[in-house]
Formats: sequence, C-alpha cells, structure tokens
Amino acid sequence: MKLRGKVLATKRRRYVDDLDRTFGRIERLTAVGSTIGALEQLATHKTLDDKGLLSWPVNRTRLVGAHKFHIKQLDKVLAYPGVIGLVQTRLLSGAGLLAPGGTRRSRAACLAGLAGTGAAMNVRSNYGLDGSDQLAFINYAVALLEKLFPDDRKAREFALSFIAAQSCLSYFTSGVVKMTSPVWRNGAAMPGIFRTRTYGDKFLFGLLRDRETFAKLMAWGVMVAEATFPLVLVVPKPVARLFFLSGMAFHVGNAKFMGLNRFFWSFVATYPAVEYFARSSGKRA
Repeated sequence: MKLRGKVLATKRRRYVDDLDRTFGRIERLTAVGSTIGALEQLATHKTLDDKGLLSWPVNRTRLVGAHKFHIKQLDKVLAYPGVIGLVQTRLLSGAGLLAPGGTRRSRAACLAGLAGTGAAMNVRSNYGLDGSDQLAFINYAVALLEKLFPDDRKAREFALSFIAAQSCLSYFTSGVVKMTSPVWRNGAAMPGIFRTRTYGDKFLFGLLRDRETFAKLMAWGVMVAEATFPLVLVVPKPVARLFFLSGMAFHVGNAKFMGLNRFFWSFVATYPAVEYFARSSGKRA
C-alpha cells in the first residue's frame, strides 16, 4: 500500500509539473508578441493622440448607447495621454511573464494586467485588431482562470483543453472558409494578396503573377494544411511534429512577407496545449 501511494504521488507530481511547464510556455510565448506590440505602440504613440489615426474622440462615437457617466469614466483611462499608461502596463506585464522565477501569484498579476489592458484597448479601438489579438486574449484569460485552481488538476486540464480546442478550431475554420471561396480555389487569392500595399510583397507577387499553376498549388497547400491541423491530436508523434513545424513555418512566412509578426507568437503559443492532448504525448484528451 505504501509503495502504491508513493507511485500515485509521483504520478500526481509529474502531472502537476507537466501542467506548470505547459502553461508557462503558453504564457511566455504569448507575452513575447504582446511585449513587442507594446513597444511598437510606444514608439508610434502619436497615432493614439486626438489627431492621430486611432483618435479616441473619433473611436468613442462607436459607443452610441453608452451612458454619459460611463463615457466620462472611459475618458479617464482611454483618452490621450492617459492611454499611454495602459500600454506601459501592458509592457511591464509582458516583461513580468518573461522574467525568470515568477510565482503563480506574480504570474497571475501579470496575466491580469495583459488581459485587462487587452480588453481596454479593444474598447478604445477595434481598428487594426486581428486573430492574433483575439487568441492572445484567450491565452491570457484562460491562463489567469487556471491560476484560481492550483490544486484541481481536472479544472486546470479543462482550461488547457480550451486553448487547444481554440487553436485547432481557428486553423480548421480558416482553411474551410477559404475552400468556399472560388478565388482561393483557383489560386487567384495568392497574387491578389501579395499585390496589396498592406499585406503585399513585391518579390512574391512577381513570382506568382504569371504562374497560375504554382499559385493554385500554393493556395491549396495553405487551405489543406489549415483544415487538417486538428489531426495533430491523433497522428503518430513524427507526423505531429511535421504539423507543428509546418505551422511555425507558415507563420514565419506570414511575418516575413505579410508583416503579421504577432500571429507567430499568439498561435505558436497554443502548440504546447495542443501537444499536451495529442496522442503522441500519452495524455487523456
């Protein structure tokens, strides 16, 4: 009986250690992207002032149903230059998660700072936000909720499974939605994207412009890879590694050629959660 108790205690500690490591990786990877984003916002803070592209007096007109009292309270936090404090808080919270040796309590405080500032900045303006911002918020909010259940392994695994499910669902829906578009199916979407000023790349546009077959193969490669990503949960370990590596390569390419650098950190940060529930890890899905 004593031996059995020791074995069970060892297994329990191993599960706890695995969960701690997995959440730690998610938090740190997501924090890299948010810290970079905060530094970028501080460097371009003039876009947040009353005459800038992200002017609060203009953006608050979206809140037509809000009470005047609530608008006044929001003004104190979201108006320029007060909003700079939000960005600085985001920077410090991200740096706190990246610092070594953090406790669960200190990590929870940093996660609260990142989730709170993310929600506040979303209220201030939803212009320019994308899937990376949404997934980063999910990562922070779920990791923060996990900190409320330090001794409940099932609750912590449920929180982790939510991140894994969101990751798989994001890839799957992105691939399937593209497949419904004739522009994606015939390959015209690829040169169309890379000819734009916002997401374009002169080299890739020149490479794809007169090569319809290559553009079509490239488009279908993206769609199939995204739509089949959830298979990573059931395929053997070597194949699962290919899924993860191809996903990372995809986001590196997006960062290089489309300027979507935050996508890499937000999405790759979910991979530890997906791996935890993959068949190759031996955990219960």
